Amino acid sequence: MELSNPEKYLATEALQGGELVRIRAVRPDDKTRLLEHFNRLSEQARRYRFFAGKRSLSNQELKRLTELDFVNHVGLALTIDSSGVEQFIGVARYLRGSDPTRAEIGLAILDEYQGRGIGPLLIHHLARIARAAGIQTFEANVLGDNDRMLKMIRKSGCAVKTVTDAGVVHIDLCCPSLPQ
Repeated sequence: MELSNPEKYLATEALQGGELVRIRAVRPDDKTRLLEHFNRLSEQARRYRFFAGKRSLSNQELKRLTELDFVNHVGLALTIDSSGVEQFIGVARYLRGSDPTRAEIGLAILDEYQGRGIGPLLIHHLARIARAAGIQTFEANVLGDNDRMLKMIRKSGCAVKTVTDAGVVHIDLCCPSLPQ
């Protein structure tokens, strides 16, 4: 894996249960894979991820979500090989804002793969890249009824601080990066 060149990031991991998966940088040629992933998310998963009942991704959104600078916007995909075709199971990203030591994160994991450790795994791989880039804290806004995400974050191994306002939980995470 390449921390000095995160657009080349690639790692192999085992999920709970032993299934081998790849975690790799999102690339410009991932538009179709990302759209297929989005289309396989449940309505509830889309609402939790986008805070709205989003039905599709526009070409402009696909471009923004796959053509990343890997400085302020980093994206990782957790993939499996399904009958010789690479398939996205989970996607995680961070966006750095005006404070260069903080970045907002977002995750989307297919419903049938939730509860298998994918969220914490993606967070820690993002943390590895973020630490090398000088980011110390991740931020996330989570709808208060998104119990699965809140539970996953609490179990992630990251130091967590939360503030709830108007049904949205604002979370600060300080995550140790994975061992080199």
